[in-house]
Amino acid sequence: MAGMKLKEQAVAAVLGMVALYALAAGLWFMHSEAAWKKSRRQYDKAVETYDRECRLIAEKRKWTDAYDAEKAAMPTFEAGKATDTTWLKKMDELAEKHHIAISQRQSGKEVESGDVLELPIDVKTWEGSLESLVKFMHELENTNEGMFDIRSLSFKPSSKKGYLKGSFTLTCAYMRED
Repeated sequence: MAGMKLKEQAVAAVLGMVALYALAAGLWFMHSEAAWKKSRRQYDKAVETYDRECRLIAEKRKWTDAYDAEKAAMPTFEAGKATDTTWLKKMDELAEKHHIAISQRQSGKEVESGDVLELPIDVKTWEGSLESLVKFMHELENTNEGMFDIRSLSFKPSSKKGYLKGSFTLTCAYMRED
């Protein structure tokens, strides 16, 4: 720049400033385009969530009816009556029917979950074949004699060939009369 005349230096400075402004505008445009794309994705996601929630709200009657049907099918016990013997007996009957040997079991404390009461039964030791276990669990989940849910299940090979042993937690759901 030392060899240039003042007029040439001024033109070079103006061209340099124009180039810097063009670069700044280009960077701003690139950044804003990415921000617009991100905003569009967020908007589309919000619209999808809104549509899904509107569909659920429109199906409220369906879900209320399904809840009422399940609630009506739920076993009901008198207030204050112990339920553990009933559930232990039913579990033992189904286990025997499907050749599942239960040697240690204990009922827990009644837990309130909304309108429903739940009684967990901890089976510390059971033994049986995989096929028997699957049939036992299937009947528990699909029986009309109560509402059961296996919350946890663990097993490993038994010393008997073809058998498994382990533990599980069975939750029994019911209601109390008012």
